[in-house]
Amino acid sequence: MSKCTIVINTCDAYNDVWELFFKAFEEYWPDCEYNIVLNTEKIKCNLSNVTTHTFNETSTLDNWGKRFKQTLQDIDSDFVIMLYDDFILEGNVNKNKIKQCIKWLEDEKNKDICAFYFIHSQNKNIDDGKFEGFERLPLKADYKLNSAPAIWKKDKLISFIEDNDSPWAWEYFGSYRTYNKQSIFYSIKKENEDIYPYNYSMGGAIYRSKWVSSVVLPLVDKYKLDLDLSKRGLTDKVGGSNKRTLKWKIDFFITGYKMIGLGVFLFAYRIIIKKIGVFFG
Repeated sequence: MSKCTIVINTCDAYNDVWELFFKAFEEYWPDCEYNIVLNTEKIKCNLSNVTTHTFNETSTLDNWGKRFKQTLQDIDSDFVIMLYDDFILEGNVNKNKIKQCIKWLEDEKNKDICAFYFIHSQNKNIDDGKFEGFERLPLKADYKLNSAPAIWKKDKLISFIEDNDSPWAWEYFGSYRTYNKQSIFYSIKKENEDIYPYNYSMGGAIYRSKWVSSVVLPLVDKYKLDLDLSKRGLTDKVGGSNKRTLKWKIDFFITGYKMIGLGVFLFAYRIIIKKIGVFFG
């Protein structure tokens, strides 16, 4: 049994992204020693070093949470590196640091540690000096659950996923499930080099189903790919420059209530406090 497996979260509708992902992966992590599993619905990847895990459901709905759990439960490794299909590598992976994280997670005295994030989490983190290059997230940190590249204890990750979760609500409201002293998370320090270097500042190569032009265009040219970029279109409007509609926000909080009940009001309170802070400068 391999100690660790790489799980790439995707879906059939994003199969046009796979070629770019694996071209970059092959360049910057050519000697990857871990099994690679692609988590999707029905379409299979034709690469020999990639195992496609399809969704064993007859429903036409993509129950992301249920599908993700099913994939994880069928993996026999104790640890998983969780990635998304648009986390396109732009530099060499720090393999030694990944191995060090595995050693830390294997240590019984670290049994409450759930994950080491490979990006810096922008919270008021605690530098407890326990793990070189990493700092601990606060007990009730925003986005304590995060889809960013990370190495996880598989069983811990499974425990935080419910069948009806969506990727976006899982990060935001699902973090409530980690607000206990037995759920400890670490993220890399801001001044340290990323273990898994990709364009985190733009959120990856895709934003709201469109290619992020500043990320993808240079890579398509670099790898000489025959991608039909018009299929999903291009954008550079990311983050605050492209706000959600009021209806989307209401539906999102209804989803949150279904996930964590009255705990949703904690997140509503945080948003109000932030808005007040911005208003008064």
